[in-house]
Amino acid sequence: MKMKTIALFVMLTVSLAGLLQAKTLKFPKDNPQFSVTFTSDWKAEITDAGIISAQPKGAAYAISIFPVQATNAKGAIEETMKEVEKRFESIKGSDPSEFKTENGIKFLERDLTAKDKGSPRALAILAFSLDKQTYFAIFQAGTPEADKKYTEDVAVIVKSITALKSDDD
Repeated sequence: MKMKTIALFVMLTVSLAGLLQAKTLKFPKDNPQFSVTFTSDWKAEITDAGIISAQPKGAAYAISIFPVQATNAKGAIEETMKEVEKRFESIKGSDPSEFKTENGIKFLERDLTAKDKGSPRALAILAFSLDKQTYFAIFQAGTPEADKKYTEDVAVIVKSITALKSDDD
């Protein structure tokens, strides 16, 4: 029993240390609608193109968060798929599935496999909106091995997305 308590304490201490060194971005930069938090072992920035670009430091894995023109979550995935089809080949996808985070944000997710210059890739597209007017997409891509390694990190990042209160609220 004492080992379980020590292990739990160590796990909580490590988790807390990671959160203390986390980087939170407010997005979009010009009119922030939500915040998203990345742990210290991820490099994250808002690019000049107005996209959140993030990846674990030193890993061949990345996620991007960006606004889309679509007027619903299904359209956001379809819009992002058009770009995926330009870059990847042999694309195979699952049916989209919905989930809702503890922050009350609904997501539509589609997992994909593809090839990039002959090498296998694990991909995913997630779509969400905070107001059912403006939609955003999250695109993640990496090798199947990197995907297994960083899927839990991405889940934590997605769960961290929190709507920001507007001045009108």
